[in-house]
Amino acid sequence: MSSVMDVKYDEIAAERALVDYIQKFWVLDNSQSLVLTQGKYALPNGCFTVAFISGNGVIIENKDRTTTVNAGMYFVGQISKKVKITVQPYTKAIMVQLKPWTPALITNFPLHEATNQVLDFSLVNKDLHQAFTGADLSDERFVIRMFYRELANYLRPTNDSNFVKAAFSLLQTNTLTNPTKVSGIAVSSGYSQRRVEQKFSQLIGLSPKEIQKILQLRVLINELSMPNNSSLSYLTHKYGYYDQSHFIKSYNKIMYDLPANFNSSNYLLPFR
Repeated sequence: MSSVMDVKYDEIAAERALVDYIQKFWVLDNSQSLVLTQGKYALPNGCFTVAFISGNGVIIENKDRTTTVNAGMYFVGQISKKVKITVQPYTKAIMVQLKPWTPALITNFPLHEATNQVLDFSLVNKDLHQAFTGADLSDERFVIRMFYRELANYLRPTNDSNFVKAAFSLLQTNTLTNPTKVSGIAVSSGYSQRRVEQKFSQLIGLSPKEIQKILQLRVLINELSMPNNSSLSYLTHKYGYYDQSHFIKSYNKIMYDLPANFNSSNYLLPFR
C-alpha cells in the first residue's frame, strides 16, 4: 500500500444570507484512510479561516517551520506565503473561510499576532469556542449548521468591519491596471495614511501593500492554472510588472518558487 494518498477535497457554498460574511466552507477528508495524504499547498487570499479538526490532526508546513495541529477548533490568521497541508490518518478538517471583515465582528484580538499562525480559538472568542466544546467536529453538516447559528449572534456591522469592507472593495478594484494606494484608502475612509496602516495591522494583520500583492497573485494564479496558460512575458505585461525579473521576484516572495514550475495539481485551488 502507498505511504501517502490524495486527500478528498470538497467545497460547500455559504447560505445566501451569510455570503457577505463567509466566503465558503472547504473540507479535507482523510477520515477513512490509515495513511497520510499527499501534501497540498494552500495560498494566501486575504481571508481568515476557522478550522475544525477531528482525528489525528494535520501537519502544516511553511518555509520556516512545521507544525502539527491536533484535534480542536482553531483560528488561522492571514497567511503571507503558501503553506503545505498534510492530513494525518483518520482525520478530517472542516474549514470556514471568513471574509476579511468578519473577524472584526467576533473578536478584539490584535490580528497582527495571528498572521501566519494557527491559534486555539479560545484566544479569539471564548464564547464561540465554548459553544463547540464537546461537539462532533467530524460532521460538516452539523458543524456548518451550528456555526451559522452561533455567528448570527455577532452580525452587527461596526465602524471597524465597515472600514475593512470598504478598504477591500477599493483594493479589489483595478487590481491589475491601477492598484489602490494607501492614500486612496485614507481619502475614502477619512483616516490619515498612518492610521490606515495601523487599522490594517490591528484588523487584518497585513499591510495594504501586502494585501494588494496577494490579491494580484490570486488573479494571476487563476490564469496559470488554466490549460495552455500564457507565456511569462505576456503575464508580466498584463499584470503590470516592470519587467519579467520583477514579476519573478514578486511571485517568488509568496510562492518561493518560479512561475514556470507552477503545477495546479499541487495546490488546493477553488472549484471553478
